Order: sequence, then structure tokens, then C-alpha cells
Amino acid sequence: MNSTDKTRIILADAQPVFREGIKSLLTDHPQNYRIEEAGNSEELRHALLSFQPDLLILDYDPCYFDAEELFRTLSVIPECKVIIISGQREKVDVLRLLDCNVYCFLTKECRKMDVRQAIQYAIRGEKFFCSFALDVLLADRRKSPLITATPTEVLSTREMDIIRRIVSGKSNKEIAGDMHLSQHTVHTHRRNIMRKLQLHSAVELCNYALANGIVRTIA
Repeated sequence: MNSTDKTRIILADAQPVFREGIKSLLTDHPQNYRIEEAGNSEELRHALLSFQPDLLILDYDPCYFDAEELFRTLSVIPECKVIIISGQREKVDVLRLLDCNVYCFLTKECRKMDVRQAIQYAIRGEKFFCSFALDVLLADRRKSPLITATPTEVLSTREMDIIRRIVSGKSNKEIAGDMHLSQHTVHTHRRNIMRKLQLHSAVELCNYALANGIVRTIA
């Protein structure tokens, strides 16, 4: 996206009043945004594939949005950054959502200024988690299985560079551009990293990187 492009945003929620509320937070600079809306899984899938958004703001409710379908659709547009604003507070559900290219996670109890800040962070390619989401991440980090070898004993320098970029939220395409590699090579490195570390998700990889000093904080 270049500086003359508008940020393409999809607002997904079953309740129109929620969508109107989020749109009201974007009215300070309406010329900067193009907005589409979705009220259920079918509408969201169509909007994601046809609109190719830069940002998805989703109030995830399993009654209206099927998680598996959402994950499949987002996998073909990895450049789309996801902001979750959810009433879901079960830790297993939160962790699953965080593994879906989520840049920001907020609860319904968060303030308007938190939502505005999350949107700006995601547009810049940075992460923003509310205190509840951070508590979930830290609790999961403490439960993660210990890997006795140090990162330098297990990983190559290039693999650690790739981990840092993954944790910062970059896609395979962006990592490939940064490191002058093919996307296939980056994909192979990611697969090898997960195999070496016996990890199964991006959330677990972030926890490992934090626990072992590969990164100091999640951007």
C-alpha cells in the first residue's frame, strides 16, 4: 500500500450498531479509509476475497463466524492484519484467535481510545494487546514445555532473524523481501524452526522467543 492509497477496512460483526460504533471512531480522517461490512461468515468470506482488505476488525462470535472458515480464508490473504474485539474470554478460544494473524486483541470492556490506538498500531504493522490478552499470553508462556537447549544450539543465525520478523508480525512475503529470499525458502525455514523447537503455532513461537531472549518484547 503506497501513501496515496486508502486503507481498506472490513468491519465484521453480527450487530449493525457495533459496526456503526467502530465507523464513528474512523470519522476523524474518513478520506483515509475505504470500509466494507460483514454480518456473518458468508458475507465476511466474500468481502475478504473481493475487497482484499488491509485490516479486518472482527467482533468474533462463534454463532455467526465460523473459525475454521475464517482461518482458511485469511490464509490466502496473509497481508490482512486482524483486530479482534471480542466478548470471548475462554483462554483456549483467545489463544486460537491469537494464532490467526491477529495484530491486536481487545475485549468489549476496552475504551474507545484503546480501539483507536489498536487501529493505528495495526496500520503501522505493530501489535497491541489489552491487559486481558497479555495475561492469557503470559499464562500460556509459563505452561509451555521447556526446551533444554539454548537457541544458539538449536537455531541458525538466519532462523533467529526469521523468528524476530515473525514475532514482529511480518508475513512470509515481507520476510522474503527483507532478507532477499524466496517465499518458498522462508516457508521452509519456518517449517524447520517449528520442527526443531517442537512448536505448533505462532503463539507458541512468540512465547519461546520471549522466554529465550530472542526478542525482548512483542512489538
